[in-house]
Amino acid sequence: MTQAKGSHYDARGVPVSSCEPQSLDDYETALLQFHSYFGDPTETLAATLDADPEFVLGHVFFASALMMMTEKQYLPVIRQHIEQAEALAGKANARERLLTLAARQWMEGRWDQASLTWDQVLVEQPLDAMALQLGHLTDFYRGDCFNLRDRLCRVMTSWDKGVTGYSYILGMQAFGFEECNQYDKAELVSRTALDMEARDPWAIHALAHVFEMQGRFDEGKDMYHEREDDWAPDNGFAFHNWWHLALYHIEHEDFDGALGLYDSRILPGGDSDVSLQMVDASALLWRLYLLGVDVGSRWDQIADLWANRTSSENGYYAFNDLHAVIAFVGAGRFEAARDVLAAVEDAAAHNPGVTRMMAQDVGIAACRAMIDFGQQRYREAIDSLLPIRTIAHRFGGSHAQRDILTQTLTESALRGGELKLANNLVSERKLHKTLSPLCQRFAARLSV
Repeated sequence: MTQAKGSHYDARGVPVSSCEPQSLDDYETALLQFHSYFGDPTETLAATLDADPEFVLGHVFFASALMMMTEKQYLPVIRQHIEQAEALAGKANARERLLTLAARQWMEGRWDQASLTWDQVLVEQPLDAMALQLGHLTDFYRGDCFNLRDRLCRVMTSWDKGVTGYSYILGMQAFGFEECNQYDKAELVSRTALDMEARDPWAIHALAHVFEMQGRFDEGKDMYHEREDDWAPDNGFAFHNWWHLALYHIEHEDFDGALGLYDSRILPGGDSDVSLQMVDASALLWRLYLLGVDVGSRWDQIADLWANRTSSENGYYAFNDLHAVIAFVGAGRFEAARDVLAAVEDAAAHNPGVTRMMAQDVGIAACRAMIDFGQQRYREAIDSLLPIRTIAHRFGGSHAQRDILTQTLTESALRGGELKLANNLVSERKLHKTLSPLCQRFAARLSV
C-alpha cells in the first residue's frame, strides 16, 4: 500500500490524504465518539464536510458509521457519501480507496467481502482504528465470533499504551474473547481496558457478557451500579448496557425491576427510532412473555414502533426482522408478523450477499417459530428451532442475544409436553449456568 498523497497523518501515524488541518482534528473527535459512544460521529463529520467537502476520509467515515446502524433507511445518504468518496479517488491514498471499496461492498450486502477488504487495509495499516472497529462491528453483525476475536489479535502487536485509543481496542478484543468462550481472558482484558479508560462502555459490555455467560449475575449487577457514572450518562450505547442489567433482574425473578429499567432506560417514554434499541426492547419483553409476566401496554407500544418502519426495513437484516416479529406476536398482531416473515422469505430468494444467507439459513425458521409459539403451535416451533439452534450465529448477534431462541425452544418443549427434550435443554443450561435462578425455575417445572 503506497503512502498518502500529502503529508497528513492521524494520531496513530496512519496516512491521510490532503485535507484541511481542522478536518484531521475533527476526524479524531469523530473517531473518539465512534469508540466511546459519547457524542455522534456523523454529526461531527457532517459539519466537517460542510467546511471541507473534498475530505475523502470524512465521506468514507460518515457513510461507514451510518452503515453500522443496520437500517435500510440510511442507504440513500450512505450511497451519496460513498459516491462522493469515489469521485475524489484521484485525491485519495491507497488506504482510503480500499476503505471506500469496503463501504460500497457493505452497502451492497457483500459484508463478507467488506470484511476482507478491511483486513487488507489492516495488513498495511494495523493502527487504522476506524477500519478495525468497522470490521469488529461487522463481525458481530455476521455472528463471526472467531474473527471478532482474531481480527484484533492480528494487529495487537502494533498497539501498546502509547498509542492513542489503545484502551478501546482492548475493549473490542475482550468482547471477541468472550464470544469465543474464553471468559478468563475476556475478563482480564476488559479490566485492563477499564483501568486505562473507565468510560469505555464496550469494555463494560464485554465484562457484562462474561458475567451473563458464567451466571455471575450478582457481580454483574454490582458492576453496573458501581460504575454507572462512567458508562451511563449521555452515552449512545447505554440502552444496551441497561438491557444487560435488566437480564440480571430477570434471572433473579425481579420482573418489576426489569420492567422499571425498560420504562426508564431501555425504551424511555416507549419511543425510539433506533432499530438497535427496539431490538433490545422487544427481546426483553419476549423473555418476560416466556415467563408469563404481564407487561401491559408495552407490547402495543413497541409493535407500533416497528409498524412505523416495516414497509422500508423488512427483509433488510434478518436479525432485526426477528425482533419485529417478536413485537407483533407479543401484541397479537399475527398478520403483521406474517408480513415480516414474507419479507424475510423474499430476502432469502433475492437479497445480495450475506444478508440473503442470513435470511435463508436462520431468519425464516426463527420468525416462523415465534409466530407458531405465539399461536400455541409448540411442536411446530420446536421443529423450526431445533435445526437452527447451533447455526443461529450466522444471522448475527451475541450468545446472550441468541439465547432467546433456546429459551423459546425450552419453553415450547415444556408447554408442548416434550419433557425429554426439555430435560436435555435444561441439563445443558445447568452445566453452563449452575447458579441461574431461571434455570432452576425450568428444572422445578420438570419435576412437577
